[in-house]
Amino acid sequence: MIKRVRELDSKALIASRSFRDYVEKQETEINRGISSLCILSIIIQAGEDGSHGYQILKDLSDQTNDMLVIVEGTLYPILRKLESDGIIESKKEETGRKRKFYYITEYGEKIYYYLSGFFSKLTEAIAPLFDVKVNLKQDKYLYCPMCANKIDLSNEELRFCDVCGHNIEKELNTRG
Repeated sequence: MIKRVRELDSKALIASRSFRDYVEKQETEINRGISSLCILSIIIQAGEDGSHGYQILKDLSDQTNDMLVIVEGTLYPILRKLESDGIIESKKEETGRKRKFYYITEYGEKIYYYLSGFFSKLTEAIAPLFDVKVNLKQDKYLYCPMCANKIDLSNEELRFCDVCGHNIEKELNTRG
């Protein structure tokens, strides 16, 4: 975010090289882990149609109100890593522009739900430190009390967390 500040008042704190260097490094650290999770979210939203690189960048920019901007030189190495880890797969378009479309694998979906559950619960836990309110979609998901896996409540037959094996019937019954 700070990298986008172009015109600086020479007296502004952001114009200080030490401030700017420190903040840019911290922004990079925070964004590093979040980027893969957000890219997976965009790919999941695309569903069976998949999503190509440019569309992922556009959707990411749109859905984060330009707060999380990933450049092509960063996106494609992340996509290659996710693919080599078996989390996503790609298929080249047969006609037209020959773009590569990305799809979530079954394994990748489990990884995504676990990591998004962990991130959601972590964000909820640290929110008071930053005077922020987090409103998790408790009506749509159950967060496993053992591992924080995000469990989609639309699967009414699910009785165990598919990540840690915790029996979630008690938590489901207390929901009503």
